[in-house]
Amino acid sequence: MLTTAVFDGGDGPLDVEPHTHSDGLLMWPHAGPLTLYTPTGVRRLIPGQGVWIPPDAPHAATADPGSFACFTYVARSAIPATWTSSRSMKVGRALQEMLLHLNATAMPDDLRLRTQRVILEMLQDDPRPVPEVPLPADWRIQALADDVLRDPDSDRSVEEWAARHSLSVRTVNRAFGQDLGMSFTRWRALVRMSTAMTMLAQGHPVNLVAHRCGYSTTSAFSAAFRRVTGASPTEYLRECAVPVPP
Repeated sequence: MLTTAVFDGGDGPLDVEPHTHSDGLLMWPHAGPLTLYTPTGVRRLIPGQGVWIPPDAPHAATADPGSFACFTYVARSAIPATWTSSRSMKVGRALQEMLLHLNATAMPDDLRLRTQRVILEMLQDDPRPVPEVPLPADWRIQALADDVLRDPDSDRSVEEWAARHSLSVRTVNRAFGQDLGMSFTRWRALVRMSTAMTMLAQGHPVNLVAHRCGYSTTSAFSAAFRRVTGASPTEYLRECAVPVPP
């Protein structure tokens, strides 16, 4: 009913090309960040967070060297009736250890089945969902979006980004407005907050994260973080993060 595949990133990065599964999938990192790509956007997961992917839904994933990424497959017959679409799920330390224990330990079939049922009952929606950074569908803008994702602290204006990719500002603004329903500035803020969550989870101090995400002051960064997540950086980590094993 439940099987968990584990990727230990000690030997290098993980890079999984787009694919689908006949079973449902819960993606979650045990240590380090895990990045999920779907047709609608990008999510960066930190320990304690997971994303449910329904059967047959296309997705891809990457994980940094040193990360410990986990992929729990749920048989179609065991999927709760309400899990029909992608959703953020809270995967706390107790659930992580239970899933890893099931993966590594031999036990009687009836005990394994009872444990799996308990795990499914314990899994709940995350009260602070992992923000998804949507990606524009317009092929002319995709290279620009990828560039911003790689360089979130850049202070380039929309005019400078457009010129860098031989596009007009009007084309960029129209693409973000039509495809994503938001301005380029709002979209870049989501990119920066996604990066910030990962850096905070890795133990970087708030002032360094603010600088790396393109903010000149810690207070400006904290205010932007609260607008996106509903919490300050400290509050967010207190609620969502779990200790990373040595």
